[in-house]
Amino acid sequence: VRVHRGRRPRRAGGSAAGQAGSGGRAVSGIIAIISQPPAEGLTGGDLEALGGAAALAAQTGEPVLAAVIGHSVSDAVAEAGERGAERVYVADAEHLAAFSGDAVVDAAESAVAASEVSTVVIGRGTNTLEFAPRLGARLGGGCVMGVTEVRPDADGGFAVVASVYGGSARAVYRLAATPRVIGLSPGLAPAPDRDAGRSAEVVAVDAPASAEERVVVDQPAEATGPRLEEANVVVSGGRGLQRGDNFALIRELAANLGGMPGASRAIVDEGWAPSEEQVGLTGKIVSPDLYVAAGISGASQHMMGCSTSRVLVGINTDRDAPIFRYARYGINGDALEVLPELIRLTRERAGG
Repeated sequence: VRVHRGRRPRRAGGSAAGQAGSGGRAVSGIIAIISQPPAEGLTGGDLEALGGAAALAAQTGEPVLAAVIGHSVSDAVAEAGERGAERVYVADAEHLAAFSGDAVVDAAESAVAASEVSTVVIGRGTNTLEFAPRLGARLGGGCVMGVTEVRPDADGGFAVVASVYGGSARAVYRLAATPRVIGLSPGLAPAPDRDAGRSAEVVAVDAPASAEERVVVDQPAEATGPRLEEANVVVSGGRGLQRGDNFALIRELAANLGGMPGASRAIVDEGWAPSEEQVGLTGKIVSPDLYVAAGISGASQHMMGCSTSRVLVGINTDRDAPIFRYARYGINGDALEVLPELIRLTRERAGG
């Protein structure tokens, strides 16, 4: 593996990357940004960013690149190469071990300037909304988040489709200037296959540590263990549960299916479920293989958090509930009658 130093972005008159759209130099390549990857390997939004970059590259003929930002990220760098990145730009520094919006934007700008790409692809993650729009503004090519579809056009630009107004409408944006930043919705792109026989050229880029921290927030440490956003099965409950103690049915069915429980904002506000289990526009965005919505009407704010699920099952007493417009399978019935039966069936199937 050959490692060399990339050049830093020019600050005067805009970054070098930001001048790409002005015709000053040719740009080519699609780069996936991977920020603070976990020690156990790439997951969730990082893999979707690589998959999205690969899908776009297949249409445009550009190379697939990656930028890995963090500390002690050699395993993530190797995996990015094994998953198809031809070149990986690495910002590895101790101050990048924990997320800082200023530091990540600076490091990402360095990577984009060194790579001279046309398009930056970012998957959905905990801090994506904090740094991706800032990176788009810094680079000057524009940024669209929550993208559900990308359509390259004949002259090298892009038309991207994104949900707006809480998921009740879709907007089409055309991104002609480069480098453009595209933030993917969960589930849009599958993870690229991993091949241990592949490797990438590695380029070290500057990771400035001079950015002043303008906001300091004290907060409890995140819970360890499985993350709701990465669950293959999610069973969520809403007001149709009628009482807080009935949320135990949601937890039991989720456990029987090997999944995790979720909740609508309404019952989180009631105190029936913790906020970390809330699914929706103001909660977690999930894209499981199976999503069961029990006693949830299907308001657009909730569906923004689960509409990309592969299979969605709706359970509701109202046959005209919006949830049935999204559901592949619908059960028109009382969740308090349906859930115990599903629990019994899943228990029997498991031999218990």
